[in-house]
Amino acid sequence: MSTDSTMNKQETHLEDSTRYVYTYTLTQKGKREDSNRYLYKKKTLPKFGSANATVYKYITGKFYHPSTRFEDLHGLSINKSGDCDLIQVNTKFIAVPISGPGGRIAIINADKPGRLPVSLPCVMCGSEVTNFKFDPFNESILVTVSNDNKIRVWEIPEGGIEQDVAEPKFILEARGMDKIHLLEFHPTSKDVLLTTSDDLGSPTIRIWNLSSNQAQLTFPSLCKGTIFSCAWNPDGTQIVITTKEKKIHLLDARTGQLISEGPSHNSIRPSRLLWLNPETNLLISVGFGLGSTREVLLIDKSDLSKPIAKCMIDVSPSVMSAYVDRDCQIVYIAGRGDRTIHTFHVDTDKKNLVAVAKIESSSLQQGFAFLPKRVCDVKSIEIDKFYRLTPTNIEVVGVRVPRARVSKRYAMPEYFQDDIFVPTPDVEHSAQGADSWFKGENKQLELISLQPKDMTELSIAPPPASQLQSKKKFEMGKKFVSDEQRKQEQMERMFKAAKDIPEPEAKSKAINPEDEEVAEDEWDD
Repeated sequence: MSTDSTMNKQETHLEDSTRYVYTYTLTQKGKREDSNRYLYKKKTLPKFGSANATVYKYITGKFYHPSTRFEDLHGLSINKSGDCDLIQVNTKFIAVPISGPGGRIAIINADKPGRLPVSLPCVMCGSEVTNFKFDPFNESILVTVSNDNKIRVWEIPEGGIEQDVAEPKFILEARGMDKIHLLEFHPTSKDVLLTTSDDLGSPTIRIWNLSSNQAQLTFPSLCKGTIFSCAWNPDGTQIVITTKEKKIHLLDARTGQLISEGPSHNSIRPSRLLWLNPETNLLISVGFGLGSTREVLLIDKSDLSKPIAKCMIDVSPSVMSAYVDRDCQIVYIAGRGDRTIHTFHVDTDKKNLVAVAKIESSSLQQGFAFLPKRVCDVKSIEIDKFYRLTPTNIEVVGVRVPRARVSKRYAMPEYFQDDIFVPTPDVEHSAQGADSWFKGENKQLELISLQPKDMTELSIAPPPASQLQSKKKFEMGKKFVSDEQRKQEQMERMFKAAKDIPEPEAKSKAINPEDEEVAEDEWDD
């Protein structure tokens, strides 16, 4: 008795926009058996490239020629706390802490690079310095705070100092002020200085009027723990702080009233706060997660309940310095004792962080300090310029954008890249004085253009020759296609005319039968 041979088959059907595969066995007699249904899963193709592409993805750190360095720096003091940056700069002077008694801050002329003397001229603060900063609106003013709970304001003469100076311009003091550790100048108003202090377990913010040498606003007992970081918002109307309680507090700058609060990094180690553009309402916080995990958080000030994005940097115990370029939305993060500067681009539309190219060096860094935008080499597409501090040298670094194409067109470096160099705030000239700010006025910094007079904007530049040649070839191709179409139409008309000509049989049918007959008299004899 013979058995029927079988054959395996399958069919694909579309049901409710979903593809299913049916498998069955077909016998020799055509009988269908063992039918099964399986969901069809489309093969996932690999994705190339990145959805978070940015024009700053391949930024490079261009180290300037060695002739621009300050070499053989002796006695750099690196035992400062994590909330103190070890280098402060402006276009005239460089300030760094020096080891030794008396709280020494060395003043270096920025226009005299080269080998530094063994003994640098310093301002002598009387006790260990805990923080120091230059006045952004007066390059000759340096403010220092030290362990004797005094704020000293120094005026550096034109050309710098040639020997140690022990007498400041004036000293600020307040009753109960203890352990001052943070300094922040107002971003738009001259002679407005913010300080934070522990005040015997009652952390306090004071806002000083340097023109009257007094603290005009005092906000005591803001939190239970030490204030790790403090930052003004870009227009100077709000203040944000992080505390040892692992919280972020948003305050009104004139009343000290708490606007909102939320969680910060999950660590009691120091962190840094930065504001982005005022239109975005976004904050950057750089700090530590569990263990020694270093991370950067993107926070929306309208909702501090949780960060909207988080990016891990690496695992390291070293404290970090941070800076934000608000024009390009780039965050620079440098760990003390690292060889790498980590950079992130903030996508304000998608509200996320994109890690871009790192700036690496062979030497260990102790900090960095950025210069105003106006000193950048715009013709080389240099978006930022900063001083990088190492244990024995101070290096000059420029951050450049190597552009190959912009918006599907060639980026021509001979033109001003106006999509990158947008009008920028003039951070060297104040918008108002201290008295007007304390009265409640809010004025904004003026915007300046970085465009050189001998450069034309890229947005109005003519297309490059290669693009014109491509367009010409495209037009020639269109013309060639048009000629071919015209020839084809002519051939079609000829064929149509040929079809309209009557056939011979049709011609014979069209002759009258009477005309085909021949009369008798027409025959030849």
